[in-house]
Order: sequence, then C-alpha cells, then structure tokens
Amino acid sequence: MYRSRRFKQQKPILSLLFINLNTIITQLFINLMTLIKEGEKGSFFGFSVALHQQLTPEPHSWILVGAPRDRGLGLMRRQRTGALYRCPITGEEFDCERVDIDGDVNLDRESKDNQWLGVTVKSQGIGGKVVTCAHLYELRQRVGLPSETRDPIGRCYVLSEDLTERDDLDGGEWKFCEGRPQGHEQFGFCQQGLSAAFTPDNNFIMFGAPGTYNWKGLLFMASPDEDALVYKTLEPRSNRPMFEDVAQNSYLGLYWTDLIVGAPNYFDRKTEIGGAVYIFLNRFGNWEYAQPIRLNGTHDSMFGLTVNNVGDLDQDGYDDIAVGAPFDGDGKVFIYRGSFSVYTLPSQILEGVNEGVKRFGYSISGGLDIDGNLYPDLAVGSLGDKMVLYRSRPVIHVTRDVSIEPQHYIDLEQHNCKGRDGADTERRKLGLPHRVSFLGRSAQEAEYTHTDEVALKGQRHPACRSATFQLHENIRDKLRPIALAITHTIRPPMLSSDTNPEEQLSPVLGVATSNTLHSEVNFLREGCGDDNICQSNLKLTYQFGTRPITSDLFTPLPKDDEEVSVFSLSDQRSVVLEVTVTNMPSEPLYPEKDGDDAHAAQLLVTLPDTLSYSGFRGQQVVCQANQNGSQAECELGNPLKRDSILKFYIILSTSAITIETTELTVNLLLATISEQPDLAPVTAVAKVVIELPLAVSGVARPHQLFFSGAVKGESAMETLDDVGSALEFEFTVTNTGPSLQTLGSAFLNIMWPHELSNGKWLLYPTAFHFKGHPETHCRPHTSLNPRKFSHSSPSEDQQHREEGAAAPLQPQEAEEIRLDCLLGSAHCVLFQCPLLSFSGSAVLKIQGRLWNSTFLEEFPSVSALELLVRANITVKSSIKHLVLRDAAVPVMIYPEVGLTAQYWIPWWWILIAILAGILVLSLMVCILWKCGFFRRVQYEDQVPQYHAVKIPHQDLPQFHESQKAGFLHKKEWTTHWSDGTS
Repeated sequence: MYRSRRFKQQKPILSLLFINLNTIITQLFINLMTLIKEGEKGSFFGFSVALHQQLTPEPHSWILVGAPRDRGLGLMRRQRTGALYRCPITGEEFDCERVDIDGDVNLDRESKDNQWLGVTVKSQGIGGKVVTCAHLYELRQRVGLPSETRDPIGRCYVLSEDLTERDDLDGGEWKFCEGRPQGHEQFGFCQQGLSAAFTPDNNFIMFGAPGTYNWKGLLFMASPDEDALVYKTLEPRSNRPMFEDVAQNSYLGLYWTDLIVGAPNYFDRKTEIGGAVYIFLNRFGNWEYAQPIRLNGTHDSMFGLTVNNVGDLDQDGYDDIAVGAPFDGDGKVFIYRGSFSVYTLPSQILEGVNEGVKRFGYSISGGLDIDGNLYPDLAVGSLGDKMVLYRSRPVIHVTRDVSIEPQHYIDLEQHNCKGRDGADTERRKLGLPHRVSFLGRSAQEAEYTHTDEVALKGQRHPACRSATFQLHENIRDKLRPIALAITHTIRPPMLSSDTNPEEQLSPVLGVATSNTLHSEVNFLREGCGDDNICQSNLKLTYQFGTRPITSDLFTPLPKDDEEVSVFSLSDQRSVVLEVTVTNMPSEPLYPEKDGDDAHAAQLLVTLPDTLSYSGFRGQQVVCQANQNGSQAECELGNPLKRDSILKFYIILSTSAITIETTELTVNLLLATISEQPDLAPVTAVAKVVIELPLAVSGVARPHQLFFSGAVKGESAMETLDDVGSALEFEFTVTNTGPSLQTLGSAFLNIMWPHELSNGKWLLYPTAFHFKGHPETHCRPHTSLNPRKFSHSSPSEDQQHREEGAAAPLQPQEAEEIRLDCLLGSAHCVLFQCPLLSFSGSAVLKIQGRLWNSTFLEEFPSVSALELLVRANITVKSSIKHLVLRDAAVPVMIYPEVGLTAQYWIPWWWILIAILAGILVLSLMVCILWKCGFFRRVQYEDQVPQYHAVKIPHQDLPQFHESQKAGFLHKKEWTTHWSDGTS
C-alpha cells in the first residue's frame, strides 16, 4: 500500500501520476517480540548462551544457557557445581530444563564444588555437537594425606545434538591436562575450558587453557569425531618451527579469514573511551598489510568483553558482528554491519534497560534461525540471571518510479479538465488554500490526498497505479511547483484467531532509504527573463515616526547619537512604522542579473509583547494580522513588478508598553516565491525613554543679598544674626501623573553649597519645612544649624532680611564670581527628601544664613557673586531609562556700597611702581641697542651698482664715417658691473 501526501507547506495540478513499485525482501535484526528466560537467583544464569537446533530424534530448537554458580544435584546439592540448561522457544520465563550431565562425583580423585560447569557453551550448528566446560574442575591426588594436591585442570563435556551421551566421544572425559606434569609451572593450573569454540568449518573443537606454564596458556584442538588431539600450540622455550605443528592441518589458510579482537579494559583518559574492539580485515591474505579498525565504547562500559559473528543479518553478502558492553548502563549490545570496510557506527543498539535485565550483553550467540521464520536470531546473556532472545523479521525494500504528465510545464492558458469537480475545499494548517484536488478519492480523504492499495506478488514483480488530480481556478501561487510526496507503508497482516502472535512476525520496511518519494511539476513562468527563472531583488528600509489619525503627515521620531530612533513614553497611543520596499536590479547596466518580478511578495511582521498591530495605510498593500495582533502579513503584490517602489505605513499600538520597556523591536521579513536567497530578517529598533511626570522648580527669597560690616570669628557668634543675612529657598515638586509608588522610591535632592573649597562657611542651613507633608523628613538632620546658634526674634529676622534686600550696586569694573558645586568652586552637602505618594504639588522650604565673614575675607573686591543651589529628582528603581529634569536657583550677592573703598592703595606704592617700570624699560632698550637690534641695513649693501663712462662722439671714428654715408650709428657705452663684493 502506498500513500500520496502533499507537504503541509506546499500545495499539490491537472496531471496523471504513474507509480511503479518493486520489492526486494531482505532481513534486518530488530528488537521486537523478545523472549526472556530466567534462572535461579545467584546462579549466573546467562553467563554463557548458545543457539542450538537438533534434527534427531525429532527436530527441536533450543537456547542453551550456562549457569556456572547453580547448585548441584544428589550428593552435591549443597555445593555449587554449575549446570547447563536448555530453554524452548516459548513465552514462558521459567520453563528451562537442566541438562542431565555430571551427576556423580568421586571424592577420592576429584572435586566439583565451585567447578563452574557452564562457564562456556558452544554449538556445532544444526544437528551438530554441543560442548560445555567447567574450567575450575579439580584433580585430587593423595587424598587424606598431608601431601594431598588439588590441581584445577578443568574439563569439558561433549554432547550429541539431542544433548545426551550417545557415542563414545560424548561425555566429560575431555581433559587434556590430566596425566601431564602438574604444578603451576606445567599443567597443574591448566583451567581447560575457560574458552571453547568450534572452528569455522565445524570440524574441530578448540579449548583454551590459560593457566598452563605459569599462566602463559595453551590452545588445544581436537576432533569431535576422533579420539585424538589434533593440534596443540607450542610449549614455551620450544625451538621448533611453528609450521611443524600445523602441517597436517592444511585447512588453515584455505580462505582468507578476518580477525576481531576485543579489548574491554582499553581506556583513553582524554576522550573518555572505555573498551575497544579491533577489526583486522585480511583483504590480501597477508596479515602484514592488515590495518586494524578500532570501535570505541564509553567510559567504564567494558565494551568488547564479548564479540560474536552473528551472520549476515542484512543479507548484503557480508557478515555482521555484535559487541557486548555489559557495564554501559544496564548493559548494551551494539550491532555493526559488515562490508568491504566495516561501518564504524552501530546500525542497532540493544539495551538491557528496555528488558529489565542487569549486566546485559555479557554473552552473545547468533547466526542461527531457531524460530522457523527463515531469518537468524540472537541470544544475549547477562550476569543478572536472565537471558533475552531477539527474533529477527524480514525487511522489505521498495523501489519506486514516478512519472507525471505533463512532463515539462503547466500552461495555465490551457484547460483540459472541464466538467470535473473535486471535493469540498479544506484549508490547510497555515490558512492557505491548496491548489489541487485528487479525483477518484474516497469520501474520507482530504482533497489533496489519495490512497490506494498495491499487491506485490513477489520480488521483481512490479505493479503500477495511476492517479489524477486537477488544478484549482484563480490560484495565487503560480510560481512554485506542485510538490508531491508518495509514501508507502505495509498493511498489517490479518491473523486468524488460532495463530500465535509469538510465532508470526510481520515484515517491516527498510530504514536505509526513506519510504517517501518526492516529485514535482512546474508552471510555465512569465516575467522571469529568458532563463525562465525569476530572480527578484527586494530591498527594505524603515523608520519609526508618528502620524495623526486625521492627517497623512508622517513625522519621524528623533534619533540619538547612534542614529537610533527614540520613542518617548508619554500620552502617545500609537507609533507608525514607515516601510519602503523596492524591486530594482542591483546592477542597472546588467538588468538581466536580478530584479525580475517578485511573485507572491509578502512582508511578515513579528511584533514583541509590548506592541500590537493596529492597522496600515498605503496603496497596493493589504495587511492582515492574527487574532492577538502579534503578527501581521502584508501582501505586496503578485507579482511585485520590476522597478517598483512601494511605501506604506504600519500602525502599531503602544498600549502594552510598561515602564520596564527599554526598546521596541519589530522583525521584518520579506518573502517571495521568486528566487532571492539573500532575504534575511531585518530588525527595526527604537529606544524607549520614560519622561517622569515630575517637575521641580525653585525660587530664592530674597534673590539678592549683601554682605558688609566687620569680620567676626565663629567662636564669637551666638545668634544667627551674627552669621549673616537670612534667606529662604522654596522648591516646588509637581506631579501630573500617577502615584510615584509605581515607579519606585523617589527623592528630592538639594545640593546646598555650605562651604568653600578651603573649608570656610558659605551658606549656613538652619531649617527645613515640607509644606503639606509634615510626615516627610529630610536627611541629614545633623547638617541643620550644626553650631547650635540661637534664633533671633521674628521681627529682627524680618528686619535683617529687609536690610539685606537693599538696592544693588551699580556695575563696576571688578571681578564677578560664580559659586557652584558642579564647577568645584564650592562644596555642597546633599539634602535628600523622600517623595511619598502624592498628587498635585509639594513645596519644600529651606532657611539659611549667608556667612558674612567669609565673604568679607574672601571676596572683598568683587562686584557681584552668583551662588547656585541645585535641586533634582532621583528614583531608586530597576528602570534604567528614566528622563528627569533638574532645577538651579541662583542668588546674587553684592558687597555693600563703600566696602571696596576700604581697601585703598597708598600713593607712594603707585609712584614706586611707575619708576620701577621706567627703569626696567630703559634697561631693556639699552640691551637691545648693544645687540644691534636698532641697526638698519644700508641700501648700497644690498643693491648692485653700475659704473658707466661716456665716450665723446667726436673721438669715435665710426661716427664720422656714418655721417658721410648718410646714416647714424647707435651710441656705444663701456660698462663695468659691480655687485658690491669687491
């Protein structure tokens, strides 16, 4: 069965589909329908596993499981001798049977306690022998005597295919180390059977004996059909050529065999590798050229503790391997596909956690079909007293071929499907209409979907189906091709009621290739140049601004130093984004490069939570927003023609802007179905500032003060009148907005210039008064009247204030000074007054005294001083973009009339100064005269001189001759040049 389905972002045309399907059935191992067998707790059931199939006396398939720590039988029931179990292919967990071997013991010559029977179990294949070993089987000599010895030589059992002892070679007399010299330096610790295996041709059995020769180890090889040791590896210190032992075994080397070696204790500290498997591919029959391929496990996973050839699972002609990692979590088995060069990534990972098995993957056996479905299976053992059988199922690979008519382009001017109707229109998830409808579909299917069943009779027997679909009228998308997706699936088989689901596994589709085939058919495109490819060149610019509702006048927002628009959060309920879109060739000299019509041109607008779509203004543009106004889609034209310039306005509501909003970001993305790969999102950014509805202003009473009198020391002062003139500052804070609690903690700060830079008093503060808010207390309190001067009577204070407000001095040519803490000419104390929640206005009055003595000492000759008291508002809030305004209140201070006359200069000081100036001037003139400063350069020293001598004409003979001839000659002069150097 196949399914033809369109992509959800594209739209399936009048056409015929011809779909050709073909099948190839292979096999792949998957972990479905597992069988779990469980043994006695603590018996190590699953330490070794082997798949086995007998043919006589009746066919039967078994899973052979070793339990080397299982309890013995009979006289040995109190001992842990180990056992071998055979498990049927059923869903029952506890139906494994113990194989009846090794039932008696002769304590005078042997010990079977803790002999680990079942440490190894191997099958010769279908109808072949079975071997299992007990590598810690002990040979006892001189029992009961002080010289008694126990030698763990090990022994193995060979059984017939039905797991019984049917011939002379069956039984447990496979003890190659018995009768040989004992002791640890010889064969006393032989431990034969720790590993055992059949050769690849199944003609011989190999036994590992790692304890021989002081743990140097030997390999024994024997024939299960002959009572003879066929091969034994060389003993240590043997000088015989290696080939003498194997000369009679010419089967070694008949074909090139690859080698796989596990290294479970390998680790790399830098890369966290724990365990490895080395694969030596013997491609040329020479191991010298074999370069190992390493497969890596995870840290502390013991990856490679067991490695098995599990046969050709995927039927590609190469055997596959399984690698166990029992300490990777709860244990894992990695399946690697074989090829000419092994795939280093596993094709499948089996995990013990999925089966509830601990230390999963300690043993593996595969390559044999034991469930009768003609595909090999896999058995995995563990140290958790459980084993798991994984049954494989067939995999179907389907090859597909799709042909579409018309084969080239769809011409919208040709109508060849009149009279045919599709089903009712169904909108897609994106809200865009699809463009085609299948004909002949079922009523339950959508317009753009058609389903049909195809019966494949067998491999390489193709089947063909056709489907017709028609194009809708008045479609908008005339550029993008009609995309088709042909998907095939397998219908689950119909099982009868008496069919055991465990015996029947349904096939699956191959995962190497996708089960979906994509195809498409294009439209005949117009306005896209000679190459029939529309290459547009859409560009976008923007700017933020405001626009009255009743006017078309757009006013851009002001910008900061970084050329970023600044939006002031006040009473504005909307902001306007002006967008300009152009579609012009990037190179006017080569207009064919780009700038073609932009089909289905759109602008996608994504708004933050602080903004929402309100509307648009402009020609040729249609904008629609989603339900909550967070996104808008503006249609710019279909197509937007070449050389087009489109300007429109998007109106955005600012009702969701809060005081935490610091910026506005609007994402703008141009989209078109024409080709333009450089279209990238554009982010329109505007900063947000908050103008607090707080204003502070101030006034000084009086605004002019005078200082006069005599200097009086601080210790001699007793009352405030001794300090100086009284003055009062009144600061008014106006709040026209909401309560200040919504913004944070607000404070009115007064920068009071209380002293000069040299530490002398300037303005002496005396009292605070917050009008209308008596509960408000300004800090610091200790700065008010710190010298504890007594207050004067109100009448005296008023009289002193009126005296200080006398008429100002007339302007004089003297110095004017500004006393300001920001300029550093004065030092200020900061008074901070909390502004609790209030509306309207609040008035703070501060009284103080002008320290008269300081002005007499420091400013006796100035004509005027300007003293500035500053006030501002601060807000302790997480808001970093508040805009606050400051206020500065000036006070003019003048000396009394006649004060500057007290500081006259004696007349003789002036006379001495004049005489000293004349003396210095005369001295400078003399020095300059001596240095030649007043000497001028003579004219004759610089201008060249001419010396001429006049010769009388009567002395010239030429003159007489020229007169006789009737004409005159030019006078000649004798000249001498002198440049003044001689």
